[in-house]
Amino acid sequence: MVFSNNEIPEKRPEPFRPETAWSLAPLLAGVGRDYPGLFNGGSYNSLGTNEGKGRRILVIDDDPSSLELCDLILQSFGYVTNLAGNGEEGLAKARSTGPDLILCDIRLPGLDGVEVMKRIKTDPFLRRIPIVALTIYSSGGHRERLLAAGFDGYLPKPTIPEVFIREISNILNPLR
Repeated sequence: MVFSNNEIPEKRPEPFRPETAWSLAPLLAGVGRDYPGLFNGGSYNSLGTNEGKGRRILVIDDDPSSLELCDLILQSFGYVTNLAGNGEEGLAKARSTGPDLILCDIRLPGLDGVEVMKRIKTDPFLRRIPIVALTIYSSGGHRERLLAAGFDGYLPKPTIPEVFIREISNILNPLR
């Protein structure tokens, strides 16, 4: 079908937003709940490995799409996930579950990610748990500042699922 100039719809595309790309990452990377079989029955990743071996990861992020994506990727690699939508909830879940790793967004309502990290690092029960900054801030020295502030690692959003998992594995298994 051919349109003349006056028949083309006037709807302009929405401006690019990094969080949009992150929410589309599973489709761009060939990962998604709507594609049965990609995870070998839903338990493992497309390579058939069980990288996480039941290790527990708490994800703190106020963006539902990011939480769902992290949940999907982590579970598909054998990790057990717990999700929190804000800093206060994340601290409570960290205290009640004692995860092996915490992934924390930086820009959160209420307690931001840096404050969550500081509270975790000063809590006698939680301070040994590695906490990784999970953020769309990926330029201008953000990584260095977040690591200097006390985060044990840094993961930018968006990311490729295999890179995401490799970085998590390196943090959980530093001598490997």
